[in-house]
Amino acid sequence: METLMVGGALLLLMLLLLSGGVWIAMTLAIVGWVGQAFFTSTQPGKNLFSAFWESNASWELAALPLFILMGEILFRSKLSEEMFEGLAPWLGRIPGRLMHTTILGCGIFGSVSGSSAATCATIAKVALPELKKRGYD
Repeated sequence: METLMVGGALLLLMLLLLSGGVWIAMTLAIVGWVGQAFFTSTQPGKNLFSAFWESNASWELAALPLFILMGEILFRSKLSEEMFEGLAPWLGRIPGRLMHTTILGCGIFGSVSGSSAATCATIAKVALPELKKRGYD
């Protein structure tokens, strides 16, 4: 079979599975298995297992829960409120001060943690109660 036809058949299968309501991860796994089982001479089970294992057994993913725990400690110890109170005078003359304070806090925490996912989870947990308390939508 020609490579373009194989790609088209796998794309069609993926679109059918996605439109049928199958989860994205399961759809990709099924399409990968079908592609390896019918269009190559390799063993699909062995290859897919090692690909799943290698993507989940990384040290980069181990740090994310620790950064989220650090954000939870900031939230529970009220240090986040002190961060907002400490950053607010620097942005006193700017309209929308609290939103800009949140953005500055994101920049500071992002530069400290180095992880955008951890920064998103932490600042959302920290800033959302402050924003809602002051009437932001």
